[in-house]
Amino acid sequence: MQQIYNPDERLNVELFLAARELPNLEFLSKSDPYLELYYSLQGEPEICLGKTETAQCNLDPNWEKSFKIEYLPNLIQILRFQIFDENRLGREFMGEAQITIKDITQSKNSLISLPIKRFDKNAGQLLCKAVLMKQSNHFVSWQFCGLNIKNMDGIFGKSDPFLKFYLNSDNVWCQIHQTEYIKNNLNPTWQEFEISLQRLCFNDENKKFKIECLDRHEKGKNNQLIGAFETTIDEIFNKNKAEFSLVQPKGGQVGTIKILNKKRIFRANFDDYIKQGTTFNLIIGIDYSTHNGVPSFPDSLHSYIESNNKYGKAVKDVAQILEKYNMKKLFALYGIGAEPHLTNYTLNTYQTLFPLTGDFQKPQVEGYQEVANLYKNTLKQIVVKGDFQIEDYIKYIQTIAEHNAGKLIYTICVILTQGKITDIKIFYDLLIKGCKLPYSLILIGMGKNDFTEVKNMINILQNQNPPIRNNITFYEYKEQPIEMLQKHLLNDIPQHLVSYKQ
Repeated sequence: MQQIYNPDERLNVELFLAARELPNLEFLSKSDPYLELYYSLQGEPEICLGKTETAQCNLDPNWEKSFKIEYLPNLIQILRFQIFDENRLGREFMGEAQITIKDITQSKNSLISLPIKRFDKNAGQLLCKAVLMKQSNHFVSWQFCGLNIKNMDGIFGKSDPFLKFYLNSDNVWCQIHQTEYIKNNLNPTWQEFEISLQRLCFNDENKKFKIECLDRHEKGKNNQLIGAFETTIDEIFNKNKAEFSLVQPKGGQVGTIKILNKKRIFRANFDDYIKQGTTFNLIIGIDYSTHNGVPSFPDSLHSYIESNNKYGKAVKDVAQILEKYNMKKLFALYGIGAEPHLTNYTLNTYQTLFPLTGDFQKPQVEGYQEVANLYKNTLKQIVVKGDFQIEDYIKYIQTIAEHNAGKLIYTICVILTQGKITDIKIFYDLLIKGCKLPYSLILIGMGKNDFTEVKNMINILQNQNPPIRNNITFYEYKEQPIEMLQKHLLNDIPQHLVSYKQ
């Protein structure tokens, strides 16, 4: 089997969060805290990963929202937590804490307590539990119902029951799923849902997970535990157990939970398709349009005055990463939008597509260093001219992909461009038309353009209704460690391949 880079083999951390002894900023009740998580890496801009739900009237919240983050052991990944009290006037700052992901994972049981600071004063403790998650092929789809659930609302109403599911990680129960609640019903039937065995029990069919049944109170305040039980996948599927007694914390049965429907699901992943013999075809396209600047000037992205210009660096970096996807390390290189004067290439007029080797029958070179050399050695033989028109290149790629549709060949296509695409509407239509073909398109932005048009186009593609297969990735090129560039460029390839196969 070919040894290739597989993003799915990387470690993914799921972060579970709670706080204790938060300051109360309210006068007549308790604060309603929520948490915002900010992430930064190696000098890159800080980004917000999202926020938790608001814990109503609670100074010791266990937030249900968790955060999934890729773990890069060799890089510094900084997490900054900010906690706010939500109120009618907006929000009020309650405190913040900061730590690296590595510090959490290296703590005992990957659980750490951080001091929360509010204007340099102590403001409680933040509990962070990190769970390392791997990819899973195995899922379960099931539906639960309740029978004779204990009424927690007295004579004036009935319980509004819902279920919570918990993974046991290092003897810490981490909430991984919650059903909807059913109003005023002691015999509820919840909607069917699907969950991976990795998330439920680390793919261990004998590892126990926990299910709690709770009564929902108004606005989720002070939800009341009715009962709970523990079980395993082995018990449910191999021993065919379908009914479980709900037990109160102090003992005593308070109802029954029954599984109405259940089924196992296996989904092939990226590695499975590689093992089946899928190989990769690597193609790089380079934008030579006038928007890149005149090569005889030092500020040009194609400057041949510079010993290693912007495109030269990017071409080499990208090829070095991509060659892990081809055993023979072969790349086909094409220019887009210029007047080539290449050896053995007779069409010395403006071309929307031409091979950098000068030979359409032999467009490939071997290894990332030869890719870099070919770009550099042909730079003075190419007259930068005209706009960047992408239609012919995309049609060519899609023709190759269509030809390989019945084979175990998948094309990874890269375009390095300054982003000013004159035929972007045609580009968009072609992407829609060819979304089911076996190829991925990695669009790499060069220079200081804001790439608004490209980003808007991709956003529209990803929000089609009904949804279409997404096989395009966009990244603005930056000079950074090869591990980071690899992460950005290849993060979506497994998903693209799997979505094509399925």
